[in-house]
Amino acid sequence: MESKLFQIDSPNGTIRGNKVSCGANSPIVLMACGHNGFYHFGMFPTIQQVFAEKGISSVAFNYTHCGISDDGDFFDDLESYKANCRRLEVEDLTFIAKEIGTNPIFHKPEQLFLFGHSMGGFSAMFASKSIQESGIKLSGIILLNSMRTLDVRTPEIMEEWKANGVYFRPNMRTKQDLPQGPEFLAETLASDTTWNMQEVVEKLLIPCFVAHAVDDESVPFEHGRTIFSWVYKNNSQNAFLPIPNAGHTLNTTHPMKRDSEELQFFCGQVIDWMKFEK
Repeated sequence: MESKLFQIDSPNGTIRGNKVSCGANSPIVLMACGHNGFYHFGMFPTIQQVFAEKGISSVAFNYTHCGISDDGDFFDDLESYKANCRRLEVEDLTFIAKEIGTNPIFHKPEQLFLFGHSMGGFSAMFASKSIQESGIKLSGIILLNSMRTLDVRTPEIMEEWKANGVYFRPNMRTKQDLPQGPEFLAETLASDTTWNMQEVVEKLLIPCFVAHAVDDESVPFEHGRTIFSWVYKNNSQNAFLPIPNAGHTLNTTHPMKRDSEELQFFCGQVIDWMKFEK
């Protein structure tokens, strides 16, 4: 097993991340973090480590517009953060998927899985479409506590957002007011059309693993259950995993202070599921 940080210039900007390689023939999981996440956020390094112990490589990375300009965990580039949107995240995911197949810093896997947490699940689902359209084979997609729609703000917030072009959302961890910008607003307003996740999910034919914490305080459990209701008939390998007694980050924190039974349960179930093609 080899763990190594990487930095790649993309059309949208610099992408930083961490690859964990288990050898040339190992499957790779491409990991998409949530809107306020980053490649070394809380549970992500642990997930990469647990995968590696079972011979599964992984790539975790920061979106070009995540708002973190180095390898820290404080949002120090709020202009980039304000510009971030699902379009850019889908483009970043598609770019990295192409790099995995062509850039020598990675190995070209026989199996490539896409993993998305929270809003990263939403972006990953749309990216699965663009990745496959570019000729890259995906072996499956894993969604953890994923959003089923962008339209989750209250009417009052939406009116403020539309009036100002920006909405400042408090981040409890960093104590910052983080700006949600105009393109993100436009995408949210297009939740029933251009950014309708249901339309993408219902056409998904590759295997899909949907896991959701029953007590998720950020993205309610109904989001995961609804996503699975859209996709469950499409592939015999599709699976739904409720995770009891767990919150949005599976009872872990950032910085990671301790592992959790719920995180280990999730990892174990996903690892077993990924063996279906072997």
